[in-house]
Amino acid sequence: MCVGDGVAGFILRPDMRRDNDHRAGKPLVIGIDGNFLSMPHSGIGTYLRGLADALERDADALGIRLRMISPDEGRFLHPGSKAHRFAWDAAGASAATLRSGRPLPDLLHLPQMTAPVWSPVPVVATIHDVIPFVLDDYRASRAMRAYLGLMSRTVRKARRVIAPSESAASDVSRVLGVPAARIRVIPEAPGGDLMPSMDGSAVAKVRQRWGIEGTYLFNIGGFDRRKNLPLLVEAFAAALPFLPDNVRLVIAGSAHTDNPRVFPPLEPVIRRLGVGNRVLLTGRVTDDERRALYQAAHGYITPSMYEGFGLTPLEAMACGVPAIVANRTSLPEVVGDAGLIVEPEVDVLAEAMVSLLTDDDLHDRLSVASLDRVATFTWEAAARATVDVYREAVGAKSP
Repeated sequence: MCVGDGVAGFILRPDMRRDNDHRAGKPLVIGIDGNFLSMPHSGIGTYLRGLADALERDADALGIRLRMISPDEGRFLHPGSKAHRFAWDAAGASAATLRSGRPLPDLLHLPQMTAPVWSPVPVVATIHDVIPFVLDDYRASRAMRAYLGLMSRTVRKARRVIAPSESAASDVSRVLGVPAARIRVIPEAPGGDLMPSMDGSAVAKVRQRWGIEGTYLFNIGGFDRRKNLPLLVEAFAAALPFLPDNVRLVIAGSAHTDNPRVFPPLEPVIRRLGVGNRVLLTGRVTDDERRALYQAAHGYITPSMYEGFGLTPLEAMACGVPAIVANRTSLPEVVGDAGLIVEPEVDVLAEAMVSLLTDDDLHDRLSVASLDRVATFTWEAAARATVDVYREAVGAKSP
């Protein structure tokens, strides 16, 4: 991955030339906002790494050159702070670009729902979802509402908008007012390190690390309210009388903050239902631990109410692990007929768990179907489609 100085949100002198003249057959130079690479692990960071790595691998064949644009931490705010995010997305990054003195790229790609107040080059933005606009808990503070108001206006200026699913694309158009003609759907993909474990090493690793013996269902989708984890625990408790004694529910990760409005605590639910010996909360996990937890699981389950793109069930499917997902937003698009798509209700979820954990034929059929389906989601395909969008944006008129 190429990393250069400079930033997203170019406000530069009119006399500064472009890095290349793509009309003369030279590579199209793409500036990608790499801010999320300097921040803690996130879905946007995963997207950025997957896409940028694929673009870099095939850059010559795709006719592009990447310039990863990152904050200069020594002369800027601390990455990850709210002040940094607001300043970077709106205008602060532009000042850092002026300091770099580098020629302009042909296009700027923002990997999240942001756009600079003004840019002298065409902008492409990837909008993964519109969660803060449709779920009140995610825009409770005045500062966040002001930030979202600004970004919703600036992102409409993007020449093209990429959405990871048809569901997300529909919401982007409906909620943000981006014309559907400017939105392109490009699905994401699991990482190349996710595959079935054939030698039993994953089972051994989770046994050694957490003492997990026997069969378990897995979830690593996040702890915020929309993920519906209390409902998941309630459904698991309802299913337990019909399951073997050694079956457990394993939930990895942790809340990002102690705000109970956005991250309702799960421990009280576990205690109330008396399932503390059957539900394991691992806390934060490393990439190696996360991979092993996927590979050793009997099934993956998420009753999430909103996903711009259901990446975690797809990651499980890449390991040959069947998924149970809620019949909401993008999840049916991702899983298709390779998993169980159910209503996010206690009894319905419990029934799906019992079926997957007791019907070996069903489990094996869905495992094979999962691997077949996940093969259609690749970062190489996403990179090719994204470059097509770049070329559209460069040749399109300003909105």
